[in-house]
Amino acid sequence: YTALCTLLILGDDLSGVARQPIVAALRQLQLANGSCSATAYGSENDMRFLYCACAISSMLGDWTGLDRERAVGYIMGSLCYDDAFGQGPGLESHGGSTYCAVASLALMGSLETALAGERRERLLHWLVNRQRLGFHGRTCKPDDTCYSFWIVSSLQLLGALDLVDAAGNHGFLLTTQTNYGGFGKWPEYPPDLLHSYFGVCGFTLMRHPGLLPLDVALNISERAKTHLAAVNSKCPPVQ
Repeated sequence: YTALCTLLILGDDLSGVARQPIVAALRQLQLANGSCSATAYGSENDMRFLYCACAISSMLGDWTGLDRERAVGYIMGSLCYDDAFGQGPGLESHGGSTYCAVASLALMGSLETALAGERRERLLHWLVNRQRLGFHGRTCKPDDTCYSFWIVSSLQLLGALDLVDAAGNHGFLLTTQTNYGGFGKWPEYPPDLLHSYFGVCGFTLMRHPGLLPLDVALNISERAKTHLAAVNSKCPPVQ
């Protein structure tokens, strides 16, 4: 997933990518319950890897490596009692796994059918309640820079970006920006690459001037997504 994203960001035409072996590998990584494993030799299997499989399939324009019906079943089976998604069935709701679930459904074209009506409204309620000033990923946890991407992206995918208190989030992110450059996880924490990236994403989602808009489902810029569309226009999609 990240390798394909990097190539697209750099403007590569993916002509050197062995598409069919990647698709074949995805078939080996999807388990009977619909989730995906990180490796074919046994490892963790949860919402993170299913999202990666969906994103890879979308970027390659080939969905034959993933059983989407089983994938949707796994996602919906991971819906928790409080109306958001855990990493798998029976696990605690989490902002990161909720993003992976919502984005996967969007990439598979199943978002509007799987999350409609009251189910969508209850998920929106959970997402909105993850904001104090910034956003946090679980109930009773402190605000954390990276959830300005995970939660806000989920809201955008659900067509509810207007529910975000942008001014509050903007103010929180400024407190996690450090004197050394970059962003930390929390105020007065040292900066790191992950939180620096997602801090910038947070500003991007609030349409801060000078930043490229994001395609939140794939977590790449809209510029990179436009480039991907041009690349894949030369390769007919495989369903």
